[in-house]
Amino acid sequence: MKKLIVFLLPLMAIMFCQAQSNSKALRIDFYRSGNDCTEMISIKQIAVQNNLSVGEHAWIDSVNYGFYRIDAYNSQGDLFFRRGYSSLFNEWITTDEAKTMSRSFQESVLIPFQMGDIKLVFFNRDHSNVWHKQFEYSFNSESDQVLQKHFHKYPVEELSVNGDPFQMLDILFIPDGYTAEEMDDFKNDAERVMKDILDSDPFNEYSSKINFRAVMAPGEESGTDFPHKNIWKETLLNTTFNTFGTERYLTTFSYHTLMDVAANAPADHIVILVNTDEYGGAGFYNFYSLAAAKNAYTNFLVEHEMGHGLSGLADEYYTSDVAVNDYHPTHVEPWEPNITSLVDFESKWDSLVADDVPIPTPKKEEYKDQTGAFEGAGYLAKGLYRPAYDCTMKSVKYDNFCEACKRAVSSMIRWYAH
Repeated sequence: MKKLIVFLLPLMAIMFCQAQSNSKALRIDFYRSGNDCTEMISIKQIAVQNNLSVGEHAWIDSVNYGFYRIDAYNSQGDLFFRRGYSSLFNEWITTDEAKTMSRSFQESVLIPFQMGDIKLVFFNRDHSNVWHKQFEYSFNSESDQVLQKHFHKYPVEELSVNGDPFQMLDILFIPDGYTAEEMDDFKNDAERVMKDILDSDPFNEYSSKINFRAVMAPGEESGTDFPHKNIWKETLLNTTFNTFGTERYLTTFSYHTLMDVAANAPADHIVILVNTDEYGGAGFYNFYSLAAAKNAYTNFLVEHEMGHGLSGLADEYYTSDVAVNDYHPTHVEPWEPNITSLVDFESKWDSLVADDVPIPTPKKEEYKDQTGAFEGAGYLAKGLYRPAYDCTMKSVKYDNFCEACKRAVSSMIRWYAH
């Protein structure tokens, strides 16, 4: 037996080195600037980074979700990477403030490392769901314009690791508003949230396909900002309530700092836990999900925001106060998988609707437990439809995804967990 161990160890070391080299990535940090009429992209920096977690099977995004898209071409002119996503900017440009001033927002993309010349092409989606090229940027990955940057190292807790990052959905918890003395508290919160995720449907069907890790990254002060109360905290990610004037909207604008912290571990999706008991959160597709960690509804908040951040689900409510205006088009089919204008309902959850359920679906008792098309969704009382009478994307109810949302979440998990 001792001889067998001697022979196996070099092989294991070689396999480990190969896995490490395959996780090499290029991170492009940039700014998206403008207002409700104009938009501009400017590159901040390019750096080499480890911990790429997306397997090659998922390098080219075929889901076609998000308000933005980035394509990457190698030196032979072949498309090797595509990623759709949404961000704070695409919400901000629909606010009243964007009509009177311009602002800049931080964004990043992490692409697999390729030798030689690389061309990035940036796209945005218009209100007719047509992609438009915005910007091109070319660079050589071996040139001195690519930084060999060393990101700050934080300890990483492996809460539940079931396999190779390239073959799993890797969810990474990152704290904000936890001091060094509160890191154990953060770990406990992360473990509780992980359990809530895995206890909910459909995540409970994929527990062996998901890795959970937590970056132990403390900040200077405990808590978060409440601008409407004149409360300001010195935290790592500068999270803040009252985003775009909506009191419960809790976000961070420090995306490049967030990506620095996330560089410590594989991350297909980032979940930020904020050390507050106030109700609030946010989620942006392929960007991040964020939730108050100590609220009575934290389990709902995380599930709802991950609906946005991981699976591209839209809000299905239409009566609550929001800052955005004319956010979803009604003259075309929205890209989000859980709302429809009925322009192309066959491309949505039509296959889940029973033959005896009318479309649109009346709000009657006999249809309350049926999948249909109920009017009122995406912040609009008229013109948009949701799959069910009630859902976690509509009401404050944990573990209450409708069948269409469950299907969308399951599809995204399988996209990563090859």
